[in-house]
Amino acid sequence: MSNRQWYAVSAIAVALLVGGCESGRSVDAGPASNSSKATTTVPTTTPAAPVLNRRGENGAVVQQDGLVGAGKLDIVNGNSDDFAVVVTNGDPKKPQATIYVQGNSNATLTGIDGTYYVYLKTGKDWDEATLAFTREREFQKFDDPFDGDSDWEITLQPSIGGNASTSDVPSF
Repeated sequence: MSNRQWYAVSAIAVALLVGGCESGRSVDAGPASNSSKATTTVPTTTPAAPVLNRRGENGAVVQQDGLVGAGKLDIVNGNSDDFAVVVTNGDPKKPQATIYVQGNSNATLTGIDGTYYVYLKTGKDWDEATLAFTREREFQKFDDPFDGDSDWEITLQPSIGGNASTSDVPSF
């Protein structure tokens, strides 16, 4: 018998003893009468929170700080997964901008300044408040920097003959 069941059984036995004894009278060991019913409270479990699958708007610049240059980045997402593409001059936690790109969609980020790096976040259930996916999260970085004086196109799917490598990075 598990602990939960043992406590429930104990509560019933105590309720019967306390409810059946009044002013020194003895309790009949026979069948329980309607006048002394014992009630029990069965512990309930909280239902699991529903699994959310929130998505950002395709092409939405969800974070921006310093888009003042002439650089342009075209993003082709040939995956079914959504991505948040982060453009930064250094630390991905302090980006110039973050743009949301839905699966099997394209988006363009303009106004990029200087030499920059492109980081990627992917996963399930986009939380707009934290600018993060809540499940199945992965983080990557294009290994080579991009020049903000040029227009670039990146494809977010592995391709034979591709000319840009990526590496896994810690969450940001």
